[in-house]
Amino acid sequence: MAASIRVLWDHSQLWGLLVCRGLAAVGADFAPVTCREVADGALSRETPRLLLVPGGFAKRKFAALGPHGARAVREYVTRGGSYFGICGGAGLALSHADGLRLCSWTRRTFTDRLDHLVSGHVRLRLDPDSALCPASLPVGLCVPVWWPAGFAPPLGGSDPDVAVAAAYDGPGPDLMLADIPLGAMPEAQLAACRERFGVRLPPAFLDGAACVLTGSSGRGRYVLSHAHLETPDSPEANAWFARILGVLTREGRLETGVPAWDPDTEPVRFDDPHLAAAREALAGAVDAGLASRLLFRRNTWLLGWRPGMPGFSLSSLSGMLAGAAAARPNDAALAYWRQAGPDFAARMQAFAARLRIFFPAKRLAITLSLVDGPERTPPDLAAERRELFGASPGGGGLCGELADILDGLLLRLFA
Repeated sequence: MAASIRVLWDHSQLWGLLVCRGLAAVGADFAPVTCREVADGALSRETPRLLLVPGGFAKRKFAALGPHGARAVREYVTRGGSYFGICGGAGLALSHADGLRLCSWTRRTFTDRLDHLVSGHVRLRLDPDSALCPASLPVGLCVPVWWPAGFAPPLGGSDPDVAVAAAYDGPGPDLMLADIPLGAMPEAQLAACRERFGVRLPPAFLDGAACVLTGSSGRGRYVLSHAHLETPDSPEANAWFARILGVLTREGRLETGVPAWDPDTEPVRFDDPHLAAAREALAGAVDAGLASRLLFRRNTWLLGWRPGMPGFSLSSLSGMLAGAAAARPNDAALAYWRQAGPDFAARMQAFAARLRIFFPAKRLAITLSLVDGPERTPPDLAAERRELFGASPGGGGLCGELADILDGLLLRLFA
């Protein structure tokens, strides 16, 4: 029997893993589906109750779907299916050049580059009339966002078929702006920054901009959320995640909690020497970043980083490795890894060795630029970063190639 929830797998990496972990925790019936399978008609053959699209880069997801896949998703929703997009999955559903046009709203244009650097918990103001927002949820719901984009209504004005289910209502206690602990700063301190230096630290979108949209497309419906409600150990977000899943799938009551996640202490069920060697090598590279004070521990599954450093790419790679090691291997995963594992481990060793040199060199370059000016910066560091992580905002280069291999392994482990 086909799963009632299909998770669109491509280009989600850590976010796909966290969504699957969250679905398993609340007791939902799910299975991954690839963009190629969607383009080949998977949604019309099986007709799941819900297509859930995790975070990641919307542009890459759209390209992976191709014209046939994009049309298949639109037809699935128009026929009566439900679409739940989280962060990048929400952006994929909007009306723009790389969007599915399920929703008439589009991407908001950021006027301040700092708006891209927000992460952690925010407070939301819920629509009390929305079926998605039961009275049992707290009035000032506190949920996590991880570097969200933004929503903007269509140029012609509002669309009556689109409702704002939740709007931002200020920072939460652990909110960060880049590596600044914004949520922990007293209001008087923030006001003094504005008054003395004209610096407005909290981004304007935190005061009333849309965070969660809901609407209809044909006979189907969608929920688009920039909040990552599947985030581990975020009780209010997790309860709303379960509520939305229940409404969209029309299934019975789900569990409401997603447990905390410490990848380093997860039991190893896939006891493989290539995975173990890769994890050890990557941990050594991360330690070099921590020692150079370019990385720091944000929580058990996420690094923090100095602006410009590839902290999230490393968090994603580390989390995917841990997720694979904690899963019970099946025949498809074992066959895939027999082919990919040895080369992957060797490439990870080389990648990590370069990082162990890159981090102290970068730290030295920053110090010299502060003392003697930029002319003392060691050459070729920018080129090395591009080779390792691709162009900003990252997710490419050698790190991206390693993540793609792990992505194939996790796909088979969750199938």
